[in-house]
Amino acid sequence: MADWHDYLDKASAFHGHLCSGQVLGIRMCLKGLSLLGLSPDDNLRDLMIFLETDRCMADAAIVVTGVTAGRRRLKFKDYGKAAMSFLDLATDRAVRVAANSEPHPGHDLKDVVGFWEAYSDDQILSWQNIRITIPPEDRPGRPLRRVPCQQCGEDVLDGRDAEIDGRVLCKACAGQAYYTSA
Repeated sequence: MADWHDYLDKASAFHGHLCSGQVLGIRMCLKGLSLLGLSPDDNLRDLMIFLETDRCMADAAIVVTGVTAGRRRLKFKDYGKAAMSFLDLATDRAVRVAANSEPHPGHDLKDVVGFWEAYSDDQILSWQNIRITIPPEDRPGRPLRRVPCQQCGEDVLDGRDAEIDGRVLCKACAGQAYYTSA
């Protein structure tokens, strides 16, 4: 089984510094993989990860597993929680791993590795078997559907369009944009 210390340098280089989020993210990934009978050295092309935060541990997940959003295998569910779920598409087995609220180091912690070495996974993490249902249009692979927005003309993939008054629109043109014109 992989040791979390083996990923510290790579995580630090990828993220820009080493912090508690990186250590927790590494340990969460290794625990999740282990619970599914996988390791970072395996071919993880059937692995999907659902991150419940967009903070430091998200980068650790990429470093340990190689799973990326561009391959549609990394999904963000912004719950603001230090947790992530792992789904093996080959077996449909899934597990959710979360960081416990305690211990909680201060932001001025100088020896991040030393702090976290004092705790076993059982002390800092919790986990449970779960079920994740993935609709076909959310699975990795080529787009299943592509339609042009009848207002802006941009293509909309995989059922992310909306039908308003008989017109097919992208979410932005349907009034659900995350941005406004400057």
